[in-house]
Amino acid sequence: MKLIHRTNYWGQWIDAFDMDDEVPFNVIWTQAVSDRSSGCCQGFGRRGVLVDDSDFDSESPAWWHVFQVSSQYGRTDGHFFYKFVALPQGTYGYGKRGCAALGWSWVGEFHARNAIESLEEVLEDYLEEYNQSRDFHHVHLGIKMERLYAPRS
Repeated sequence: MKLIHRTNYWGQWIDAFDMDDEVPFNVIWTQAVSDRSSGCCQGFGRRGVLVDDSDFDSESPAWWHVFQVSSQYGRTDGHFFYKFVALPQGTYGYGKRGCAALGWSWVGEFHARNAIESLEEVLEDYLEEYNQSRDFHHVHLGIKMERLYAPRS
């Protein structure tokens, strides 16, 4: 699995933003995709910036929580969207009880030092690209971090 942030911005740092009605804090939005994929939802931008373990470790070098915010069918037939957030454990007001009050479901946790591998395990049930009804799954993850380093590759 890999995490890709899509953007049309070509600068070296991407700032988090709060433009989602369901998530009341700034996040970097990513798409969780298989290793062989270049990412879905390219309408968010032509440039794909990979998020790696060091990005999580730089923000908070300990444990992180993952919550499912929502899930719904898309406007296009056969597309199903999952929305998650990942935030450092101990984020004030956003522990298991605080997030449950928002209607979010706790999915799991991971450590920053092996974030991508552990996230793949946490999101395993959602990452199946197609379910039995043949719907294509989109897995979007908002990461609570201030900035994402985006070097040109």
